[in-house]
Amino acid sequence: MTASQDETAMIPELYHPTSTIRIPDQRSVPVTARLLEVIDHPLFQRLRRVRQLGPIYLVYPGAVHTRFEHSLGVYDLARQYLLSLLRDPEVAGSLTEEDLVATLLGALLHDLGHYPFAHSLEALHHPGRDTPRHEDLFARLLTGEFGGDAGHPTLAQVIESRFGVDAQHVIEIVRRKPREHARPERRLVATVISSGIDADKADYLERDSVHMGVSYGRNYDRARLLDSLCVHPDGDRIAVTDKGRICAEMFTFCRYTMFSEAYWHHTVRSVSAMVEAAFADFQEHHSMELPEFTQLLLSRTDDELLDYMLRNVPESSPCARLLGSMTGGHRDFYRRLLTLSRSREDERQQVAWERIYHLNRAQSDELRLRLCDTLSRWLGVRVDPEWVIIDTPPRDKDRVETVDIVYGQGVRRASAPLPSVSRVVQGIATDFVRVVKKIRVFVARPVRAQVESRGLGAAQELLLDAILAYQPGPSAQQVLL
Repeated sequence: MTASQDETAMIPELYHPTSTIRIPDQRSVPVTARLLEVIDHPLFQRLRRVRQLGPIYLVYPGAVHTRFEHSLGVYDLARQYLLSLLRDPEVAGSLTEEDLVATLLGALLHDLGHYPFAHSLEALHHPGRDTPRHEDLFARLLTGEFGGDAGHPTLAQVIESRFGVDAQHVIEIVRRKPREHARPERRLVATVISSGIDADKADYLERDSVHMGVSYGRNYDRARLLDSLCVHPDGDRIAVTDKGRICAEMFTFCRYTMFSEAYWHHTVRSVSAMVEAAFADFQEHHSMELPEFTQLLLSRTDDELLDYMLRNVPESSPCARLLGSMTGGHRDFYRRLLTLSRSREDERQQVAWERIYHLNRAQSDELRLRLCDTLSRWLGVRVDPEWVIIDTPPRDKDRVETVDIVYGQGVRRASAPLPSVSRVVQGIATDFVRVVKKIRVFVARPVRAQVESRGLGAAQELLLDAILAYQPGPSAQQVLL
């Protein structure tokens, strides 16, 4: 049963907010009393203790903003996306109140399962070692299966009693891919949260830029994007009218430049790789059952988690030495020794990039030991395995999500994917992996200094030779720090 426009207008979060919450950058998020009950719930308040960008604050000092702040920003933008879509009478008449409320709550709660350094931990993929996935924790936290407080109702109970919406619909709109929903209307609103130009990306691009002190993610015209937002002719996803084509191009370019110049900046990748290596060594010393490990992660801030790790590993362990280079007022990050890119004309570099990119974790560790042995023999001193890290950016970022451009009106409406009408976006889609996604070999500062004394170029050629000579077996044994 669809909601009439009058019924839609009764949703207070859309049309009758009672107060606002101020967040950077000069944003006022309209809220209602019942929405504040969700925001004030202890499990949502927990997100105040989780940094949005993990260890990146060690490189960009202002990047200490939280998942809490980001979640409010995504909710605010999702609200604006829906209001823009609801200007179309057909859309307003086809979406149910449940569609709209579930989308608003999904936008607010989409990061509920995050914990400190979640992306670093999830990147480890060590066989036999369970790491909680933040996507899986979302539903368990919402329903009170995990992390609940006996003194409070579950978030699912708050949602069902105050909003009259089955909490399962909120879970589905966050967990399912848009195409997996049965109704086209539900697929449509799901793309407000997950698509090429969704509210999540729109918020983190701007917010991360503000806090990192860069401009790359703020260069698209948000007002123009909202004004040109429309429904695809198929009726099951958001799109952009032709007047917003340039804005959609700029949005795509903003994401490209944020990954190129900020998220995957070489120093950011160094510190992220060091955190991953520290976690790997910590897990080697502490074989926790998944529930215990999950509770450890959910109950601590970023700094508390690092402090816990430092206090529970031997002082001589790789974990202690890695974290000691990042905490306690001491900053001594690993340095680049070799950078591989598919954009280089050197065919050896391209082959080496491909070889490393397709290694599993065990094979990557085996290759790392071979590189340590190569450096040790060349330098005439032992290079400990913990002093070398091979860093490959996340493999789930191998394509640039895009959007369709809609032309014409009424029965004459037609659409085309943005890359098919924009050489700019075509180039970005190609360059994202070819140019932006670099593989790097990082080494501890003393190793870098020794290499420089012998000749950096010669060392790089030796490492390239070792990488090209490596032939991974189908079941390489896992080698740990």
